[in-house]
Amino acid sequence: AAAGRALSDLKNDPAWPADLRQQAWAAFERLPLPSRTDEDWRRTDLRALDLNAFQPFREPHPAGRPADLPAVFQQFLTEEGAKAGLLLQRDSAAVFQQLAPDLARQGVLLTDLDTAARAYPDLVREHLHRLVRFDEDKFTALHAAFCSGGALVYVPEGVEVALPLQVVYWLTTPGLGLFTHTLVIAEPGSSLTFIDEYLSLDEAPALHCGVVEVFAKEGAQVRYVHLQQWGRSVWNFGRVRVHADRDSAVNELIVALGSRLTKTYVDSLMAGPGASAEILGLLFGDGQQHLDHQTLQEHRAPHTSSDLLFKAALKDRARSVYNGLIRIHRVAQRADAYQANRNLVLSDTARADSIPRLEIEANDVRCTHGATVGPVDPEQLFYLMSRGLSRAAAERLIVEGFFEPVLERVPLAGLQERLRAAISVKIG
Repeated sequence: AAAGRALSDLKNDPAWPADLRQQAWAAFERLPLPSRTDEDWRRTDLRALDLNAFQPFREPHPAGRPADLPAVFQQFLTEEGAKAGLLLQRDSAAVFQQLAPDLARQGVLLTDLDTAARAYPDLVREHLHRLVRFDEDKFTALHAAFCSGGALVYVPEGVEVALPLQVVYWLTTPGLGLFTHTLVIAEPGSSLTFIDEYLSLDEAPALHCGVVEVFAKEGAQVRYVHLQQWGRSVWNFGRVRVHADRDSAVNELIVALGSRLTKTYVDSLMAGPGASAEILGLLFGDGQQHLDHQTLQEHRAPHTSSDLLFKAALKDRARSVYNGLIRIHRVAQRADAYQANRNLVLSDTARADSIPRLEIEANDVRCTHGATVGPVDPEQLFYLMSRGLSRAAAERLIVEGFFEPVLERVPLAGLQERLRAAISVKIG
């Protein structure tokens, strides 16, 4: 608790975030570290994780003019004309933020969460940890005790944000624990595209515990892109939870290319009649990476729909775990839910586990799920090699083709190209 209080003092928190930190720290001390006896964690081993090895905060880097920002940030600035707003966070605090003036005049907000808690306390208090409770598990409690920086994205009723808004979290300090909270609020009838990006220097051992809460209110349209490219020594734990009200439409894209170990929950809650969600995942593991994703499509109202497709490619000794649940409540008649998990295993030592599950209480629903795990199709390989391609070139084409339908959905052309390049490096 002293550590949480010290952080509140250092950051000059208002009273209510300081209270939240203390409650969260008490929960952290009370809750056990997940183990392989827990159903959610049966295939993910945390025995090598030492939470005491990470410092929870570092003094902010100086914020500066765009020209003064490190080279890694320059690529985001050069794409600037293609987006409506940009927030850059380095380690524990924001170093740059910019929003198109016409959007600011309409009441759109893109700011770090520390500033938002002071400037818009009612808005933040009404939504923060409303979807993801701080005491859901040991990692959410640790997150809430040491949350720093983070982002608030707010679009007022009826406002349409045509170009994407983007937040980039960049971890540069070895041994740092980074606790990011992204809060996205789309008021009734509004629309936005939001890109949430996470990256770090490859060699830095670090910890990330993140939470994303997305509120799509009545009739809102939200496209959300979550792009994880942590370095190979990062332990990554996260929860993404989307709440879709009546007649809202949410498109989610989850991309995981980095980290040593990832455990991410992706929960989509169709809470109002007519709500819909499309959830796409793109995962590529190599080396000894362990990527564990758990999805929930929860239908709480009638005439709701959800459509999920997660695609993973694995090589070397990498491992993917996919655990997907469709839950349809008794009141959610005429719900339509689809879930597919496709795994491409590129070496004998890589492994993919797929566990699809259904819990259906309503009787008038359409619900399908399926999973495939297998190597590159030998007929495709033979066909391409008979056309004169080497085996390596043929495999490259097949993997690129496997991911392309998902990549085409990425909203920024520059971001699409960066992802294609990262995938190309992984293919080797």
